[in-house]
Amino acid sequence: MSTIHRVRTATATDVPALKSVIAAAFMADPIADWIFRDEATRPDHHHVFFGGYVDVAMATGRADTLDGHQGLALWLDVDVDAADPDDDGTFGAALEAGIDGETLKRLAVLDDLMAAGHPHDRSHAYLPFIAVHPDHQGTGVGAALLQHRLAELDAAGRPAYLEASNLRNAGLYERLGFARMSSTIDLPGGPSLYPMWRDPR
Repeated sequence: MSTIHRVRTATATDVPALKSVIAAAFMADPIADWIFRDEATRPDHHHVFFGGYVDVAMATGRADTLDGHQGLALWLDVDVDAADPDDDGTFGAALEAGIDGETLKRLAVLDDLMAAGHPHDRSHAYLPFIAVHPDHQGTGVGAALLQHRLAELDAAGRPAYLEASNLRNAGLYERLGFARMSSTIDLPGGPSLYPMWRDPR
């Protein structure tokens, strides 16, 4: 019997669990491997970095999850006609306080490359991270999280953008209507990210 995954918008009470899930979900991710190279510090660094994105999404976008916190999807709205939002520096300060200098340099390289590759000609919903706890990967949680939000975006006539961190994930996104863009984001001496765009249906 198939499992029905009931997706909902996260609230403040979900945040601690979401930070734990997203930190665990990316332990075997090739991009995270390139950034967070010290296995001893990786769990703490993941909690600082990925947990910081949970805070950003909760404050300025949205986070979707399930009642059992098997996974989460973080969404940010990109409005090309709006003024850049004020940055109070909280996220950056948290990174500097909790992550070593060499890792911060690699994060800066990643950030610059991703910013350069991000589409700036059309407003869209941006999915910086979707994460499924390792115990629940392959059970349809990721697809359920995406389908929930994509149905809303289709109804609103709004496109979506993401960067897949590996080709396996890109395959899932393609099945849900995303198409790979013409260029990749290539980390120096490391793996690639695959930018993907989805027009509303």
